[in-house]
Amino acid sequence: MKLVELAQKSIELIEEAGTQGIRSDVLASMLQSPKRRVYDIVAILKALGLVTTKRKSDGTTLMWVDRSVEFVQRSEYEALKTRLSDATLTKNQLQVEVAELKEQLRLTRLKIPRESQTVGTVRKTEFETTQLRVRPTSRLGFKKVTDSGMEVIIETHDPGMTVDPSEELVDKVETLIRNLERT
Repeated sequence: MKLVELAQKSIELIEEAGTQGIRSDVLASMLQSPKRRVYDIVAILKALGLVTTKRKSDGTTLMWVDRSVEFVQRSEYEALKTRLSDATLTKNQLQVEVAELKEQLRLTRLKIPRESQTVGTVRKTEFETTQLRVRPTSRLGFKKVTDSGMEVIIETHDPGMTVDPSEELVDKVETLIRNLERT
């Protein structure tokens, strides 16, 4: 018997044995073939994941692996495919909507500083505080900040800055630690 025919017959016999399986020596006698040829066929079937083996004291038992439980009905597959397609479409629509809302938010943020009360060109203002907070009205932030020790020059990408002269209590220990970390 050719090896291909031997393999086909082995598959039939192992499948027919069901969940109890069939011992390899019994399979060899049913095929009227030497055990070594059966072992070769079993090794290939095991590598393909079509059979499992269980060693016992009376020999090796071969069991067929039922792959039909892994398959999905065609109707269920189509339903899942449709659901996935719908979910993908919804996701894409939501991404577009999020992008539009982000753009609206960006435009709204640009309008807010312009709608707030702006002070015309002020030549010089003195504040009776030890701190100043300066915020750019543009989202682009500061372009350049230079400190000469006597004066700080702040440049922004777009016109408009907010100056907040309110003081915040300073933790002297934290300030000391920051100064030590800088050196």
